[in-house]
Amino acid sequence: MLQFILLLGSCLTLSTTIPHSDGTRVVNGETATIGQFPYQVLLKVQLAQGRALCGGSLLSNQWVLTAGHCVQGAKYAEVTLGAVDFENGETDGRVVLNSTEIVRHEKYNPLFATNDVALIRLPKAVEFHDRIHSVALPSGNNNYVDCTVIVSGWGLQKNGGNVAQKLQFAPLKVISNNQCTKTYNPLVIRKTTICAQGDEKQSPCNGDSGGPLVLEGDNILVGVVSFGHITGCERGLPGAFARVTSFVDWVRKKTGL
Repeated sequence: MLQFILLLGSCLTLSTTIPHSDGTRVVNGETATIGQFPYQVLLKVQLAQGRALCGGSLLSNQWVLTAGHCVQGAKYAEVTLGAVDFENGETDGRVVLNSTEIVRHEKYNPLFATNDVALIRLPKAVEFHDRIHSVALPSGNNNYVDCTVIVSGWGLQKNGGNVAQKLQFAPLKVISNNQCTKTYNPLVIRKTTICAQGDEKQSPCNGDSGGPLVLEGDNILVGVVSFGHITGCERGLPGAFARVTSFVDWVRKKTGL
């Protein structure tokens, strides 16, 4: 048994009424301030069965990187930039665009969560300012083991809980892939996977899929939220991410960045 679950918010399919927070935070995370994560994208992906919640990272004024499993079967994606609050705020400066131009990795494999990346092209270029700005792509082949990284998103705040009403973030530490295979079957921990774990049981959860994992203090994108352990988000087990260094060439080829 592979013992992993993709962290797409499909199991919390969005209706017109979003459940409100019960006061707990995203698996021991903190609430973000306005402009703290200007590259953070909120995605509501329209599927045949409803809308699903995911995250993403703004790579340029017209391209967003997210998880491949987030856009499987997608008709379009509602892309929100510059937001901290989950629900729409008429005067909070957010930009909301609908996109139908979605490019999933050609070798994405849902069975093993391999090549779990996708790109969304915005219908028009957005203007950068203190609340909306791109994140940097990594260079080289650093494995980032023992580096402190930051994960962020509006996903579930606890197993079976509600989506966060404000953007949450948490520090994690990158662990080696060998160490990660103590939690997950080696079949799903590939060279293209990066794993990270919180010292205080911090963890991404359902709805955080596709969101950013960045180096602390540098805003360099090193991971895309992919999957967690099937037993739940609150156990403090490592989260698994698509390793961005493995996909930089693919991103540049598709986007021209």
